[in-house]
Amino acid sequence: MLENAVSRSLRGHGRSKKMEASKKQLTVLDQISASGTVRKKIIDAASLLYAKKGFMATSIEEISEMAGVSLPVTYRYVRKKAEIMKMIMEDLLNSFKENLTRQIGGVDQPRDKLATAVILYSKIVDREQDKILLMYQKSGSLDAAAKGAVMQLEVIVSEIFSEIIKEGIHKGFFRKTDVDLMAFNIMMMAHMWVLKRWHFRRRLTLEEFVERQLGLILDLVCADPEASPPAGD
Repeated sequence: MLENAVSRSLRGHGRSKKMEASKKQLTVLDQISASGTVRKKIIDAASLLYAKKGFMATSIEEISEMAGVSLPVTYRYVRKKAEIMKMIMEDLLNSFKENLTRQIGGVDQPRDKLATAVILYSKIVDREQDKILLMYQKSGSLDAAAKGAVMQLEVIVSEIFSEIIKEGIHKGFFRKTDVDLMAFNIMMMAHMWVLKRWHFRRRLTLEEFVERQLGLILDLVCADPEASPPAGD
């Protein structure tokens, strides 16, 4: 929109094509400097277009246009459409890690850490539910390399839960269990709110859903729901 207004103004004053190109270049530089904002615009636009038209039918040019980002700048972030799927997963992971680090900074008990992580992850999944659903629907369209990158990011998310569970086992709060399996169970419980929302939203709010899922998780992992730290810990 800004470029069109600038272009009209330049034509009205009879200025040269060179000046018009210069104005467009400044716009590109402005977009590059606002990397976080531009990245989010690209991801949001791609998510909407993929959901509406499908992965194969959407072009990078369309993503660029809907995002309001110039094509050269768009290509600075993504060369292939499959890379956007990876960007979506990276954003979800970074949001989870940053918020979790901040929220559990002063929390000592693993039980409270796990509860905080489950609640936070569930809220992020709910907030980004269209993108989560997109990942399930369209990941089969990715090439082997992109699919592997997305799967690895899922493993990184699971390891956040795994570390908390391992700490709880080590300190005697949690019973010994298959840590990797439990971590993925927690993730899938959160994803269930998106994948089966047509069913659960008939009778549960997000808060009620998370509270009940959290109760099931703690019943499974806790050595004693009212456990106290072992002596000398």
